[in-house]
Amino acid sequence: MKKLFVCFVMTLICLDVWSQSKLNTQCKLGFNLGMGLHTLTGTRIKTHALFGFVGGMWFQIKLGKFWTVQSELSLVQKGTGGYLQDRPTFGDYWVTLSYFEVPILFQYHKKEVYFEFGPALATLRHGGEYTNGGTLPYQSDQYPFFKKDFSFNLGTGYVFNEKWRVGLRLNHSLLPVRKQLPEAAHQAYNRGVVLSVSRQINFKASGKKQSDGVE
Repeated sequence: MKKLFVCFVMTLICLDVWSQSKLNTQCKLGFNLGMGLHTLTGTRIKTHALFGFVGGMWFQIKLGKFWTVQSELSLVQKGTGGYLQDRPTFGDYWVTLSYFEVPILFQYHKKEVYFEFGPALATLRHGGEYTNGGTLPYQSDQYPFFKKDFSFNLGTGYVFNEKWRVGLRLNHSLLPVRKQLPEAAHQAYNRGVVLSVSRQINFKASGKKQSDGVE
């Protein structure tokens, strides 16, 4: 977690130094809160999407008339949920994975709508596999989840006013998050969709008011 936090802080410092060299650069700070639906590929038994919490802070810099870059530090819950009906062979099965995640997102703004894309690096805070009345079909200690998750984000959102906006984001791992399980057809990747609400706090990197802004 320390390395990820240092990465986030260094990103903010680098972006701020870069922004200071641009007289018309506008910086913003904010917080976001939301819910996600996540699944995990590469399981041997039937699962469904898992509801998970997403929350954190973000720092945004204006690059031009239509473009911004945004760095975030978020707590994200991922994994997969088990079925309460039509139970799989090994009982009701689910996975919970909690990550600290730092995305770097490039955003294109068109009036009240924006589109975003970019990579994210996450470190595993806690992970666990569970069954209800069954057993795992393999030795879980031989197939642990990796401590890092490198993923890609693609999303869109709508800005209501200067302070509030809502966003919808798709996320998919670019690298496997664990060793491939025995007899599994695919490797294990995190994937999901997140709906969140953001509260913005505006400030100016140049120390003076700007008449224009990307919102």
